[in-house]
Amino acid sequence: MSAAGLRALAYEARSVVQTARDELSPASAGPIVVSGMLAEQLAKELGAGASAGAVVVDDGAPAPTADVLVRVLAGEPSEADESFVRSADQRRTPVVVVQLWPQADWTRPYVLSPFVVECRAGEGFPLREITDRIVEASEHGPLLASRVPELKCAVTHGVVRRAVSRSALLGLAGTNKGAARPLIALEQVRMLARLRAATTGSAGSDEMPFVAGGAALALASGFAFRGVARSARQVLPVPLADAAVAAAGTWALAKALRLLESRIPPG
Repeated sequence: MSAAGLRALAYEARSVVQTARDELSPASAGPIVVSGMLAEQLAKELGAGASAGAVVVDDGAPAPTADVLVRVLAGEPSEADESFVRSADQRRTPVVVVQLWPQADWTRPYVLSPFVVECRAGEGFPLREITDRIVEASEHGPLLASRVPELKCAVTHGVVRRAVSRSALLGLAGTNKGAARPLIALEQVRMLARLRAATTGSAGSDEMPFVAGGAALALASGFAFRGVARSARQVLPVPLADAAVAAAGTWALAKALRLLESRIPPG
């Protein structure tokens, strides 16, 4: 490899390490605050196995420290519900609306929030759908998932889906030799860091080996997948081959992390 190539590789390595550090840097997230009809029951289900104070019940005004508010409606949105959402909007706190037993002639709560879940009579709370909306609403999904186990599946699925899609788009657009590889490596290490954060929360010094390992894995896989892409170009158009290999490689890295975490003893 030429001197210029070595300098480019060193710069790329520093970039991916810094990306992982940024994703795992100390951060904080407030609790999930549940209010409304059957709030205690929903909070109990959401908070199964959660850290103390991560999911709480509040029948009053929106808490300024909350990360996400969950409002359970039994019927059409009332003036109190509308006031609740307006107050939350002023605080820039997202609201997930769960509407119990919706009827065809009721006002749809989408006018209050884009994060809406309908709960049909006799079916119980659709917990997976509710956790999906919470993760979509929150800016701290991985950190919340580290404190609320019920969110981890939704966070993991969302992080991997977005990373695979973005990697495919980068592969599709990066037609020049090696042009997309550094960007794909950054996307992959960002994904690995977020998946790790969903387990451990903010990083401390004990997470630095993971930061270095994730960066090395992303870089090494980038070179390995270039060879796979060259073979794929023999049977597929170049942009499609690059996109397919980038997406598959990103997915494979996520699977590798899950396997590695399954072998790490709980801290």
